[in-house]
Amino acid sequence: MRNILKLSLCTLLVIFMSACDNLTELDGLLDNPNAVTADKAELDLVYNQVVLDFRDFAYTASDITMQFVRMRHMFGPLYDNATSPATFNGIWNEAYSNLFPDMDLVIEIASADGLNTFTGSVKVMKAYVLMTLVDLFGDVPFSEAGQGVENPSPAADDDAAVYAAALGLLDAAIAELGSPKGTPANDLYYGGDAGKWLKLANTMKLRYYVQTRLVDNNVSAVNALMSSTISSASDDFAFPYGTERNNPFSRHPKYGAYETGGGNYMSNWMMWEMFGDKETEDPRLRYYFYRQDCDEVGEDLFTLDCLDFGLPLHYPGTYRGPFCTASNDKFGDPDGEYGGYWGRTHGNEDGIPPDGLKRTTWGLYPAGGKFDADDCTGIGNAGVDGGLGAGIHPIMLSSFVDFLKAEAVLTMGANGDAAMFLEDGIRKSIAKTMSFSSKAPVDAAFVPSDMQIEAYVTEVLDAFNAADADGKLQLVVNEYRLAAHGQGLEIFNAYRRTGKPAGMQPTRVADPGAFPRTFWYPSSYVDRNAKASQRANLEEQVFWDTNPPRFIN
Repeated sequence: MRNILKLSLCTLLVIFMSACDNLTELDGLLDNPNAVTADKAELDLVYNQVVLDFRDFAYTASDITMQFVRMRHMFGPLYDNATSPATFNGIWNEAYSNLFPDMDLVIEIASADGLNTFTGSVKVMKAYVLMTLVDLFGDVPFSEAGQGVENPSPAADDDAAVYAAALGLLDAAIAELGSPKGTPANDLYYGGDAGKWLKLANTMKLRYYVQTRLVDNNVSAVNALMSSTISSASDDFAFPYGTERNNPFSRHPKYGAYETGGGNYMSNWMMWEMFGDKETEDPRLRYYFYRQDCDEVGEDLFTLDCLDFGLPLHYPGTYRGPFCTASNDKFGDPDGEYGGYWGRTHGNEDGIPPDGLKRTTWGLYPAGGKFDADDCTGIGNAGVDGGLGAGIHPIMLSSFVDFLKAEAVLTMGANGDAAMFLEDGIRKSIAKTMSFSSKAPVDAAFVPSDMQIEAYVTEVLDAFNAADADGKLQLVVNEYRLAAHGQGLEIFNAYRRTGKPAGMQPTRVADPGAFPRTFWYPSSYVDRNAKASQRANLEEQVFWDTNPPRFIN
């Protein structure tokens, strides 16, 4: 029996050692279960995921920054607490956990077969993500990022170096897109058209040089790019949303207000600008905003607690804009013509009353909502109104490019006519907005006429031609801001870069603190990275922002 037992134990030991050898061999073959390797990835599927994650990243950056430049309401009341470190966890994780690994995987797979349309387009998107991270946070991890367990705490790179790396990606993309090969099956931006991606890459370079003009006035580079950028609506870089409510939900995020009512408070300042700041009503007004209630009659301090307030004492004596609602008869709309533009004052942190079916909300452009034809009905109808959410997220439109070129002419001495670029930008924006008439019922009686459009353009150009250099820049950036409805990042950058538009509605409190020149680092980054630390305040400036401290508010 003892001999049999010994034999059995020896046999088991041999089997165990053999199994250990096999397991050791398998260890070398195991892949990270959280990552797809190049030999197992389906290129078009990974590319599709990049497209969708990039959409989410760009949308989030825009949505956060719109609040600070009075494109939608900011609760505040102080700039330091208008956002928190947790606000940015999503966009940070989207970049570092999702986008960068998948982008690098697409580049690796596609490069092996010389599929330049894949690699070039992804490098354009990666450059945009890198520049946006810098624009929001300053120094961010780059050279040590993405190393996994080998380096779980990557150090932050100098923000200028990250920007330079993004420029290098754009240069590589331009070279690759000039010799295209392969057509992505899931390119929801340009349908795999390498020529359109090439124009976008050149546009992003132009944007780079305008953005960095305070530290490097590279006017020759700008001049070289003037004729090779996005120039028409067919080249616009925007994500198109669908109308599907279920499986999967494909509607514009802002269309969520049409499901249950409510949604974002719109900016009183921006709405008033479009009907009260000029002699001519802005042709885009009824496309941008939808009024659920066309007056403030019968409201009390429960639904509109500011109706009986006077202007805050810290508002300048020259202030001629709105307060409480954009159409408040006391301030915004003295003759009562534009009743019902019900938003909020910049930095109003009051609680939310039962006004979800009263407040002005997102309209037909860009959210795929309703066109405002004075019907003034509540929209919480389970998502059956207007364009059913078939809007867009505008990332870089041809109109935006014209405003950038006008700024370059005025501030860098670039070639071209600033007035011509300004006019082209306005006209392209109006045409883009009115093209949404095909997405939902539009009452022809309220569609702006050619005469109204011409009157609007003429009024702006007359003011531009009569203005001094500072006034010209003010007009260009403000018209850019009005055209960029739904795209906050570009205007947030322009505001820090130029200080324009000056004179926007002040915050509701007298001292909101310093306007954010960068944002809080995400808590997910600071808490998990041994080399990271939270900034002391939001006054730290990005390398391209050399303007004086507190020169904007």
